[in-house]
Amino acid sequence: MYASPTLSWMRPSAAKDGDQSQKSGGDKVGITYGLMADYNFTENYTIATGLQVNSAGGKINTENNKAADLGVLKSSFNYTLQYLEIPVALKLKTDPIHKFTFFGQVGLTLGFNISKKATYELVQHRVAKGDTTYKADAKEKITGSVGAIAPIVFQMNIGIGTQYAINKKMDAYVGFFFNNGFAPNITDPTKYNGLPSFTDGNTRLNNFALRLGFYF
Repeated sequence: MYASPTLSWMRPSAAKDGDQSQKSGGDKVGITYGLMADYNFTENYTIATGLQVNSAGGKINTENNKAADLGVLKSSFNYTLQYLEIPVALKLKTDPIHKFTFFGQVGLTLGFNISKKATYELVQHRVAKGDTTYKADAKEKITGSVGAIAPIVFQMNIGIGTQYAINKKMDAYVGFFFNNGFAPNITDPTKYNGLPSFTDGNTRLNNFALRLGFYF
């Protein structure tokens, strides 16, 4: 079992989408916790898998100075997301060195969205009546189409760490991981109910994690 403080961020894959510019607006601190199991198919090679809950998110800002009538001039979204995840990785371990075993691993993580909230400020350009601002100052549950937040995401996970043998039945465990979301786009504000139509580009969800736990 393990817990893992994380630093996550959301990143558009392109700085511009037509006349619209878009960029990451900042990081979010979260936590991941769960259970993990290792299957040793040789002495130094392991399949690592498990089940974890990942609290993540990030901020995305967009701006379009050439917005047409009823288009979006600028927006700022702060997402708070939670995923139930199943990681699967190939883990390579050293032989024990004074009770320490060092490892590196690489694999894929499948995530299912279980919570999606956001605060936002969005300005719609209106030639006739003046610009209109839409705001959500508190974390607002995203209730639009399922496409607004990706219901399933895939991440590549890479990690290094060490295990320390406390006794014959228990190891302490520490690791440092990078999780790179690569498919699909994590958000699509064009799917929000009641907001003007626009896009925040091809947005990916990434995080760094410091994992602390125990093997039994």
